[in-house]
Amino acid sequence: MKLKLVILATLFFQVSIAQFTNTDVVAKIKTVTIDDVISVVATATNTTEVHKSLQYTISVFRTDVDNNISKTNQEGRFTLEANENKELSRGSISVDESDKIVLLLLIYEEDKIIGKDRLAFNEKNNQEPKKAEEDISSDDGIELKGIVIEETKTKPGRDFYEFFYASYTLNQINGNKVVGVYEKLSFGRSTIIQVKIEDNVIHEFIGKPDLEYLEQMSKIAIRKVYKYFKDLKKQKNDIFQY
Repeated sequence: MKLKLVILATLFFQVSIAQFTNTDVVAKIKTVTIDDVISVVATATNTTEVHKSLQYTISVFRTDVDNNISKTNQEGRFTLEANENKELSRGSISVDESDKIVLLLLIYEEDKIIGKDRLAFNEKNNQEPKKAEEDISSDDGIELKGIVIEETKTKPGRDFYEFFYASYTLNQINGNKVVGVYEKLSFGRSTIIQVKIEDNVIHEFIGKPDLEYLEQMSKIAIRKVYKYFKDLKKQKNDIFQY
């Protein structure tokens, strides 16, 4: 009986989290492909009767035939009136049929992701955007794999992100939740660097302008992130088997 209550509580928690994603605010990426150019429009829609003050980040991940990954970001703040739909960003991307391209739109309210959309091109030599089968999750219909976002403020923060992201890619962790590297001000001129998955702080430390120290912190953070995803997968398997 106790096991049943734990499982029900876990499922209820997952459903509760899902209610905050693409519910009050819906993120949407619209694309049109002409020849070798993808035209991209990112939009947000407020489905509530309440004024919203929000932030967005739209990222483009490009992976070439040698598995080298490059990333470009655009971010900004915006507001939405009740039931308003707004265009956030418009641009174009050149496409090489050998490159995999992933577009990711995230919308934040007070540092929490409340809207997200993802499109991929050339994942399987197919230039049409595709929601792959493995990208469908049981909560909100979208599962983001292998995505790491950065919100740092200083050079040590950016250096740590580079170490962490290189190791994350090299180890092919490919987690099914967004991993964030954040930096916030602390006492004096120091900062605190955090690695978070959703609202869970996986690892945090005081930022220092020391590359060896930052590299060591990235190794510790990677081990903790790997364990988090491993435990999460085991938990889902246990629930499924039950």
